[in-house]
Amino acid sequence: MINLRSICRKFLLLTCFSMLPHNSYAVFINVEDIEDAYIKRIAISPLDESLIYVGSKNALFKSIDSGKTFQKIYVFKDEELSHIAFDPISANTAYVAATRHLYKVTDKIDMIYRAADEETILSVAKYKDGIYIGTTSGLYFSSEDILKWQKIGGLTDAVSINYLEPSQDGLYLAANKGVYFFKNKDNIRRIFVLRDNEAEGEEENGIVANIIKVDIFDKNKIWLGATNGIFLSSDKGENWRKLYLGSLDSLNIISLAQTKLEKDSIYAGTLKGFFKANLKTNSSKQIFEGLYSDEIFWVAFSASGEIYLATSRGLFETAYFNAPSNKRSIEEILKGEPSIREIQQAAIRYNETSPDKIRQWRNAVKVRALFPTLKLDYDKTITTALGATYDRVQVGPRDWGVSFSWDIADLVWNTRETDIDTRSRLNTQLRLDILDEINRVYFERLRVKKEIVSNNLPEEELCQKDLRLQELTAIIDGYTGGYFSKRVAELNQEPCRKSQ
Repeated sequence: MINLRSICRKFLLLTCFSMLPHNSYAVFINVEDIEDAYIKRIAISPLDESLIYVGSKNALFKSIDSGKTFQKIYVFKDEELSHIAFDPISANTAYVAATRHLYKVTDKIDMIYRAADEETILSVAKYKDGIYIGTTSGLYFSSEDILKWQKIGGLTDAVSINYLEPSQDGLYLAANKGVYFFKNKDNIRRIFVLRDNEAEGEEENGIVANIIKVDIFDKNKIWLGATNGIFLSSDKGENWRKLYLGSLDSLNIISLAQTKLEKDSIYAGTLKGFFKANLKTNSSKQIFEGLYSDEIFWVAFSASGEIYLATSRGLFETAYFNAPSNKRSIEEILKGEPSIREIQQAAIRYNETSPDKIRQWRNAVKVRALFPTLKLDYDKTITTALGATYDRVQVGPRDWGVSFSWDIADLVWNTRETDIDTRSRLNTQLRLDILDEINRVYFERLRVKKEIVSNNLPEEELCQKDLRLQELTAIIDGYTGGYFSKRVAELNQEPCRKSQ
């Protein structure tokens, strides 16, 4: 069956990249052929762009048609996928690291290494004629032909190798203790320390080297993504400096990637979103159009420049699209649409997450201390004569009693304010989550609407876009109690259809 969506997407990719370096932005599309939602890795063959491997937590997918279709080829049992790396000299050979085993993938899948009980495999790389494995307890090596594994000395068992990056001169190791350079088994040294005071334990302090990359334009430059930002060396790792790039300064950098189509940019995947760093202006911006998830585990570029993102909510891909310059067309898209501010307020109102609610609670607590505790009872009266003993009391008839009491301390500090503080934090977090989802869905809906009215799409793709538009509308209605559809109908002077 011809995949019209994929054909149109590839055509747009080639067309739009030919227009670089004009102003551009990315609109991501979820790859629907992969049913697993939690995607961890993407690997594109450097010798054959049509071959792509994608790894979820527990499965491996393969595409032989440049990502048009994917097929599940393996399911991991009692372990999770860690990393995928292609053989740089064999287009059809890849190495797949899972937490317990290493697999060689060609036309078949062979298990070639089993980790010890106390260790976990984190990364794999092919360098010269050997295969190297980074684990939680050090570095392992085997020649490709013999497959006899040995542990590389020069590292303590406390060194956990998170990522391996081959270069012309050796292997760069991103580890929990910093960055190491491996020349051969007798020459391994640490070239970057993220924290000097090792007695405190760097990993416990949260500063860890996650990923290291050799620059694709200048082999002397080495990029490092750590839990506290991006670092750069311009002399093959001898000296390092931290880059201050705005939003990325203190984020946990999980993945780094470059494309040959942009020399002065580097892209970063974080748990807070996908970012593009401009190296000329030392700035960064988040790219989120079409993305469902902020958790970006891996970033990969095809040779033609298409971006693939592995996220906690699926695999996403995109091309560059020229930013629209026709102001009138944007106004036409926004015509008949309520503003984002109006929808935000409707969502907050419907979900009862307004800050006014907390303010009302605080004011009520302050006033409450002025009101007494009222106690009403109905019981028999008991009287005793002055100086009489307990056994000479007189029990009278039943009667009503009223008493009032104040807790003077509540005028200074009311313990209920602590409960309000807790509820305030939860209310604020819920409000931010709702607004984040509303913002994403609202603007994605506008983009889908623009695609529908601005392009001569095939009937099948047009139907898919229309269904997506209705789906996004339903999501906003769910957050606003149907206010969105009602408001759109009012702005377009159409009768609001009743829900069935």
